[in-house]
Amino acid sequence: MSIEALVDPAPAVLRAAAARPDVASAMDEAHAALADLRFSEGLRRGWEEARAEAAVREAAALSIIEGARTSVDDVRALSMADEGGAASDPGAALALGIWRSQWNLASHFPALNTRSQGGARVAPTPLPALIAGLHRDACSGLVASGLTPPREVAVPTDPALLAPALGYARCDAPALAVAAALTAHFRFRRVFAQASSVVGGGLARWILVIRGVDPTGVCVPSAYDALEPARAGRSLAGWVNADEAGLARWITHYCVGVVYGAQVGRDVARHVQAGRLS
Repeated sequence: MSIEALVDPAPAVLRAAAARPDVASAMDEAHAALADLRFSEGLRRGWEEARAEAAVREAAALSIIEGARTSVDDVRALSMADEGGAASDPGAALALGIWRSQWNLASHFPALNTRSQGGARVAPTPLPALIAGLHRDACSGLVASGLTPPREVAVPTDPALLAPALGYARCDAPALAVAAALTAHFRFRRVFAQASSVVGGGLARWILVIRGVDPTGVCVPSAYDALEPARAGRSLAGWVNADEAGLARWITHYCVGVVYGAQVGRDVARHVQAGRLS
């Protein structure tokens, strides 16, 4: 059966899968890990620095998932030397764009310490504009290096593939289930010819932050899958099945990744508190 012939899971199935006891338990563990992250000492005054480093680590993870050979140190070096121009090789060009995508996303998260920010709120971004912006930033390094034509940026492989993504983002299922759905949809369907999983990962982080599940914006949800992309691919088969049991397996997998990502976030907070990132 071709990919095109497979059915996208319905939001109702997503809600049903999220209500299963085993999935609810996995989500409870993820919520607990994110609560611990929220009260990390290093985030009291250093949350902005922590978000910047989390953007580097998430970008490195997403770059690996997209097939680039890179590391956190590589991406951090690219970010520090970024002047908006071309990168030295295709892998670096991709990683640089992915970092820009993550950094620009994080810069629009609501302030963690709202008292110090005068209670300022960030105006919501329409979903289609958010998706286009994530992809445009992710491909910026490839475009600057002449590796991707500008006409292919922010243009889905099939416009019909955006409708399910918008449906998941607006679904009243728990935020963790919605984030898992967006991650899976953009990976499996390849909504964009290049860097599709980057857009899904960005949307997932946005959902977790905007819905208050990860107000810190310091969790690194993709780090777990970057450890073993093949394992992530096997878990994604549950989403492809499009039934309640399959979605339950994928959401559980995603929650395990959030727990790991929260641990990475706590590591970031400790390094910020110590005044060094590596």
